[in-house]
Amino acid sequence: MLKFLSIENLALIDRLQVEFQPGFNLITGETGSGKSILVDAVGLLGGKRASQEMVRQGFSKALLEGLFQLEEGHPAFELLQESGIEADEGQLIVRREISRGGTNKIFVNGRLSTGAFLSRLGAVLIDIHGQHDQQELLQPSSHLKYLDAFGENERLIRKTSEAFRHLDAIRKRIGELRDGEQERLRELDSLRYQRNEIEGLRLTPNLDEELRREKGLLSSSEKRLSCAQESYRLLFEEEGSALSLLGRASRSLQDLNAIDSRLESASARLEEARYNLEEVAFELRDYRDGVEFDPARQQQIEDRLAEIEQACRKYGRNADEILAYWETLEPRIEELAGSETQLEDLLEQQAKKWELYLKSARALSRKRRRDALSLGKAVESELTHLAMGKSVFRPEIRSDEQQPASRGFDAVEFLISPNAGEDPRPLAKTASGGELSRVILALKSVLTLENYAKTLVFDEVDSGVGGQVASSIGDRLARLAQRHQVFCVTHLPQVASYAGRHLRVSKTSDGKRTTVRITPLEAENRVEELARMLAGDEVTEAAVSHAKELLERASSANAPPQPSARRLAV
Repeated sequence: MLKFLSIENLALIDRLQVEFQPGFNLITGETGSGKSILVDAVGLLGGKRASQEMVRQGFSKALLEGLFQLEEGHPAFELLQESGIEADEGQLIVRREISRGGTNKIFVNGRLSTGAFLSRLGAVLIDIHGQHDQQELLQPSSHLKYLDAFGENERLIRKTSEAFRHLDAIRKRIGELRDGEQERLRELDSLRYQRNEIEGLRLTPNLDEELRREKGLLSSSEKRLSCAQESYRLLFEEEGSALSLLGRASRSLQDLNAIDSRLESASARLEEARYNLEEVAFELRDYRDGVEFDPARQQQIEDRLAEIEQACRKYGRNADEILAYWETLEPRIEELAGSETQLEDLLEQQAKKWELYLKSARALSRKRRRDALSLGKAVESELTHLAMGKSVFRPEIRSDEQQPASRGFDAVEFLISPNAGEDPRPLAKTASGGELSRVILALKSVLTLENYAKTLVFDEVDSGVGGQVASSIGDRLARLAQRHQVFCVTHLPQVASYAGRHLRVSKTSDGKRTTVRITPLEAENRVEELARMLAGDEVTEAAVSHAKELLERASSANAPPQPSARRLAV
């Protein structure tokens, strides 16, 4: 339960501190007095998203702090333990700083925390029910949520959702393969053509460079033959060739060496040079004899180079790059060719996942149909206490296994017959505003089944009703407050008379700034507030008398006692 709330610089509130009690806490005040600000503040403590517009004009940040008292076994303890946060003596302090600059901070028992964690924590601390719930209840799409909450179906929903997630993933993959089938076949055909074309070139590494070199030699055959012949002639063939002259010089040097041995080394080097030159001459002769004139081969090379150059425009700058590209084709071809097998495997997997999903979703659907009967009876029982004793309330379930979803294949719509003898019809088409308010309260009463104390906030959930119905709503809220701490914002004195603690919200102004104040009401002050709610601005003696009568009637009603000290001890 929420024991204490401190607010600074939030909207019209400059500084406000208020203590709450177990049981039924009531908030009243004139329209526009700031009651909704208190509801928003409690929502912020429960993880509601903060906005910089909430900061009071002229200030840089707003501060909120709430003190919760947790009873033994409260699920908040487990969440706190997971995050390494201690809660001495069951006390939990939530602090929020909302900055106009957007640098908001959250502290839980002095530890810096996150909005996501506070939302998880707030889900087990606070439930806020407002006029939004009435609009939501008019939307059949929300009814499944109510039914599942009543049936505590979260485990079955998680199992069904997991099965659907696997099934949906396979379906999407199958769809992608089928949608891309034409593209796959086009790509496969193109890659196979490219592979065959490249293989038809019979490429080897550096082939184009080798062909260009050979082409260059063939085109210069005449020049090469002439040069080789001329060199050979000058070195060997002519009578005055270099080798002939060198032979004469060698013989003369040998004769000289026979006279003077000091030239023996020179004679040897000259002889060696003559042998080397002779080898060069013979090599030139052989080269000359090997020069070919082959126009056919030259044309063949030019044709091959043309083929390679044409392929280079598509696959790479040279033969090596074409070969590198060719090596990438086969893996992709195999991948594309294997897609058909992959599709068959996926279809087989889909059939298995579909069976698993159907098994889980059918179990969830059967459970919902049992829950629907129980929920109908429970709501009808609650409506009996809210002056709608002849109402028939029926959750209608429509199932379509061909429309699977993560929460199963069921759709739920609440049907109601407020009057005897009428067939149940959709809630949105049948119930009046006052009847909707009572249906919401009945639903909240039967859905709030937690076995731990929780703070429940009802923001004008009694709109559209009055008189005896309002008294019935006050009685049901008081009974709900036996298990939980209840906050109620109301304009109805009949509801207000059932509260255990009454707080009045008002606005004051010094001519420059408007400020919200909250005042606990006791005894005569409470009678005066109820009389104001009954009569308006001018409180009459009759209104005061009626207010006292309301309080006495609520006090003497056969309502269960207030919550035990053990359950909601502070």
